[in-house]
Formats: sequence, C-alpha cells, structure tokens
Amino acid sequence: MSHELRTPLNSSLILAKLLQQNRTGNLTEEQVRYAETIHASNSDLLVLINDILDLSKVEAGQVNVELETVSLDATLQSLEELFRPMAGAKHLNLVFDRLPGAPDSIVSDGQRVTQILRNLLSNAVKFTERGEVALSVAPADDDMLRIDVRDSGIGIASDKLDMIFEAFQQADGSTSRQYGGSGLGLSISREFARLLGGRITVASEVGKGSVFTLWLPLDARATLAAGGESAAAVSPDVRTCGGHERRYGQRIARSRIVGRGGAGGHHARQRFDDDNTCSSGGGACSAAQPAGAPEVGSAAIADDRDNRTRAGRLIIAVEDDLAFAEILRDLVHELDFDFVHASNAASGLALVRDMRPAAVLLDVGLPDRSGLTVLEWLKNDLLTRHIPIHIVSATDHADKALHLGAIGYTLKPTARSTMEAAIRRLEARLQQRLKRVLVIEDDAPMRESIRALLQSENTEIVAVATLSEALQHLEKLSFDCVVTDLALPDGTGYDLLERLAANAEHAALPVIVYTGRMLSDEEEHRLRRYSKSIIIKGAKSPGRLLDEVTLFLHSVESSLAPEQQRMLRTVRQRDNAFEGRTILLAEDDVRNIFALSHVIEPLGARLQITRNGREALDALENGPEVDLILMDIMMPEMDGLTAMGEIRRNPRFAHLPIIALTAKAMANDRLRCLEAGADDYVSKPIDVDKLVALCRVWLRQR
Repeated sequence: MSHELRTPLNSSLILAKLLQQNRTGNLTEEQVRYAETIHASNSDLLVLINDILDLSKVEAGQVNVELETVSLDATLQSLEELFRPMAGAKHLNLVFDRLPGAPDSIVSDGQRVTQILRNLLSNAVKFTERGEVALSVAPADDDMLRIDVRDSGIGIASDKLDMIFEAFQQADGSTSRQYGGSGLGLSISREFARLLGGRITVASEVGKGSVFTLWLPLDARATLAAGGESAAAVSPDVRTCGGHERRYGQRIARSRIVGRGGAGGHHARQRFDDDNTCSSGGGACSAAQPAGAPEVGSAAIADDRDNRTRAGRLIIAVEDDLAFAEILRDLVHELDFDFVHASNAASGLALVRDMRPAAVLLDVGLPDRSGLTVLEWLKNDLLTRHIPIHIVSATDHADKALHLGAIGYTLKPTARSTMEAAIRRLEARLQQRLKRVLVIEDDAPMRESIRALLQSENTEIVAVATLSEALQHLEKLSFDCVVTDLALPDGTGYDLLERLAANAEHAALPVIVYTGRMLSDEEEHRLRRYSKSIIIKGAKSPGRLLDEVTLFLHSVESSLAPEQQRMLRTVRQRDNAFEGRTILLAEDDVRNIFALSHVIEPLGARLQITRNGREALDALENGPEVDLILMDIMMPEMDGLTAMGEIRRNPRFAHLPIIALTAKAMANDRLRCLEAGADDYVSKPIDVDKLVALCRVWLRQR
C-alpha cells in the first residue's frame, strides 16, 4: 500500500513544484498560486498517508525504537523554532519552560519524542484562538519525566476525552466541524508513548482549554527491557551535519558487506565530498549548498561594522589569520575604505550577502571550508555575483580562482606594497563605469551577433576580424575580457593565448574561447592552460557566453537589458555538476519517468530510461558510459535490489554511484538498499531539491 499510495503522489508533487518555481517565467502570478495550492494539497495528502502508515506499523509491531541520549533543551529549541511563526500568526503567546529539577537529557527515541510533542503542540495551536500555548518540562516520581502541553483553547467535553485518542476521531466530529485534520495525531502519539514505556493523559474543560501530559521514563532502556521490548542499540560514533545524525559505523559496515572501497569501505565511498557536503537519510543535507544565510559570527578583531563612515567604500576580509587581518585592516583604512572582518567562511558569506561590500579580500585556507567554495557561492548568487573578489592565500590555486571569477590572486607571504597594489586595482575597478570587451571573430555576421548580444549601456564592444588587429588594440587600450574564436585568418586562438600569457600586463586578462567545432581532449586540455572559459557554439551557447562575460565584467545583472536578463535566467537553469553527464533511470511508472525527466534534463544531463532491472543491466553493458544510476526498487521482471547486486558484481561498475528510489514499502528499506549496493537512498514522494542535491554530491565525486 505504501508503494501504491506514494507512486502517483510522487509525480504530482514533482510537477507541481516545477510549475511553482516558474523557471521559464511564462506563468502568471495567479497560475503560480494554483501550482502552490496543488503542491500544498498533495503535501497534506502525504502527511495523511504517513500518519496512516505510522499507525499501521505501530499496530503491527513494526516500529523500531532507537535509543539515544536526547537533549531536552535542543528538542525544545527545535520545537519552538517550528511553532513560533504559527503561534505568531494567530497572536498567541507561546511559552517553553524546563522547570528546576528537570534533567538536561533522557535516554529515549528522540525522533518519536519529538513527533509526539509536535502532534500535541500542533493540536494546541490549532484549537486555540486567543491566549496562550505553553510547554513545561518537570521531574516526576518513579524516575519519570513529565511534559505538559497546556492551551487556553476550546477545551474538550468530559464524555469525549477517551474518544479523541481513537483513530480518525476528533472532539469536534460533526460534518460541519470548524477545525480540519485527520484525527490520527493523538492516536499515533499515544501508541508511540506506550512504545517508549510512557503514557499520555489529558485534563480539559470546555471553553477553558486543555492540558495534555506526556509521561516518559528518564531511561527507557530499563523500562523496555523489563517490558520485554527490544531496543535498538545506538552507535557510539554519531556525528552531526546540519542537524542530521550520521552513523559512521553503520555506513562502514555496509560498505564492507558490498565489498567496495578501501579502509573499511570508507575510501572512494566517503559521503562527505571536498566541499563538506553530506547526504543524510533519504535526502541531502547540503553544508555546501548555501540554502540559508548562516548566522553572522562576531568579529575576531575590531572593525567598522558598527561605525561605517565611508559610503560605498566597504571592504570585507575573510581571513582566519588574525595578525594578517589586522595588517589588512590598517592598510584598508589608509586607502580610505571601511573594513569588516570575518574569520570563517560561514560568517564571511553572511556578511557579504548582508552588507554588499564594494570588494572582498578572501583567504582560501579557512577553518570551516575552502575559500574557493565561498568564491563559487558568491559568484553563483545574483545578489553578490558582481562584487570584485581578490584571493589572498598561502597556496597556489590561481587558475581555479580566476576561472571562478576572482579579479586577482596574491600568494602569501606577500609584501605590503603588493597588497596595496591589489586594493588599488579593486578601487580602480569600482571607479570604472565603462567595461570594455574585445571580440575576435572573422565571420562578419557572427561578429555582429556577438556585439549585439554583449552590448549594454555600461559595456563597450571592440570587434575585430584578425589576430593582428586584436594585438594592436591590446597595445593601445585596456580590456576587461576577451572573446575569441580559435580559427583566425592570420593565426589561431592558441597564438593569442600564448602571447597574452607571456605579457605580465595581460596575464590575468579573462579570455573566453567561443568556438564552433568540437574539441578533442588534448585540445581542451591545452586550452585550459590559458583560457578561463571554453564555450562551444551551439543552440544554447549565446546565453552561456553572456553569462560568462557578465561574470568576468562583474556586472550588476539588474542593469542589463530585459532580454539579456531573460537569457541569463534560462541558461542558469542548468547546473555545472549535471552538464554533459549521463544518468540512468530504472523506473517502471511512466508518471515518475515523465516527472523526473523534467527535473534532470533541464539541468544539462542526459537521462537514459529503462523500465526494469534487466533493461538497466543491458543499458550499462551496451549503452553509453553512465555517471549515475537512479534505481527504483519495485519493478517487474527484475527488481532494484537484485539489479544493484548484479551491477556491483561487475568490477567495471564497482564505483558507479547508485541512488535507490523507494516508497518505504518494507521494513529496513534503507539498510537493505545499502547492503544491495546503493550509495544512497531517497524515499517517495521524492523531494526535488533533495534529489538534485544528492545527485550533485555523487556526480562531483566522479
């Protein structure tokens, strides 16, 4: 039933989400609201399905208890963050309190405890129109903990106090009832409480509110052992990434079972990539994806964040060496800029987004992640993409940094005069109102097309047909970017790149190779030694060219013409991690195939479709090289578990990433998938953002 209920819901959620995002910009605001309503309704249906399945599992004795040390303060904090906006919308006072004598933590199943309290608080907020909702934690006798959820809502009649714990029942159960809901929350909560060795009681009076009390043992191990229940052991090696727990010992053991990777299976299969991205559960927790602004850390050294005096002249330095940061501060002040300091990537990223400085000085070796990752994030963010960034680092990653859009690169240790020159170049760039681009193209119609594509109020295009003309202009004028074809009447693009590289004045000049022929691996490798970007002419290439040029010109996108902005929105639907990759999808449901193809292919990947495990094996053996497999579990002829086992038996595919797609139809689905050979696991209905993030993690490791 899990599979049958979730499968049609999967495609509905994915397609509604795509419509809601309106990436092509062709839907009206009203149509977007329709899509939002469809997605919200399907999400409500998913909650109902999950509740029914939870109740069924409890009644069938199929719910596993995973005991761990549960921090009460952390649990209350997460609940308060969740319910504070809901209470605020109804103008309710929300109170959380851990009373004196209450312990800091208990031993229980944290997920189940949170789910119980979430259900109780949700009901309290829903049935309270004015007044207060309060949660208090207090010690009780017999090694028990007492948690009261109190509200000033409508209350419950005494003759209905028992009924509310029955499935699909509410105190207001008439056909014209005012409050929605399935009536499953309390039933599930009561069963979960029993499972944890506790209970739920209620006291209420109509018109005066209710008090639901959750009683839990301080240590569920003794209670469950005495009651004959089996408790799952908690791995001692538990780490946290973005709030998700990740049990290394279990993952290593599974890697050993499927026989991949060295060092206990934690070699090529480690689940943290170079950018500190982790995947967790059926989705992705992306520490490397800046989904929300991190908290801004306090300044490690005194700076000007609270005392800015120079309008439009702010430089932010992201530097963990405090002594060097103080040197930068003094130098920046001498050059008449305000200075703000961040000592790590997270606070630096948040400061840049919040304060929008005139320029950024960025270290690479930061304590929490690479400065190159911060550079990539800032250059992929429309709000910060135009800000000039100069890299200052003890390691040489100049080519990578310049390719990502840095304006310059300085190696530590560096002379004060060198840093002064770098900051003056940043200042010159800020004062430069007109940007100049050199276009070298011998085909006259193409040359004029590129001119029209790149021309704007703030950009001057100098277009020439030959290498000799280009060199003459380079001697007379300064340029911010060069766009060149490879084949020229009097030379080649390679000749131009070699001359520029040999000239110190032009060595850091961004050059974009815009060519109409396919390049061999050797040619591309040779070009990469010189060119910041290589673009192959094609149907989508004008948009990519515009995107690259605006990056290297540090252009503010809102200043571009509407048509140029539209082209940039279109090209940015694609994702570098997916570009040119082949993803094999093994899925038998045509609705899911349709939905997933509309998620994956716009990102730049080619999706190869197979309808069962047997077809997937044939496609791997006889088709093009595959970079990633999305494997459904329940398929005809050969299921996903069997297919993954066959794939892993072939040495050619020992390190090919596989993400299992399952409807959570069976117990221990995740463990069974990992033991069969999957690298990760996504449950249906599929969260599009989580799937894309997870695919990005594994594609980058290829």
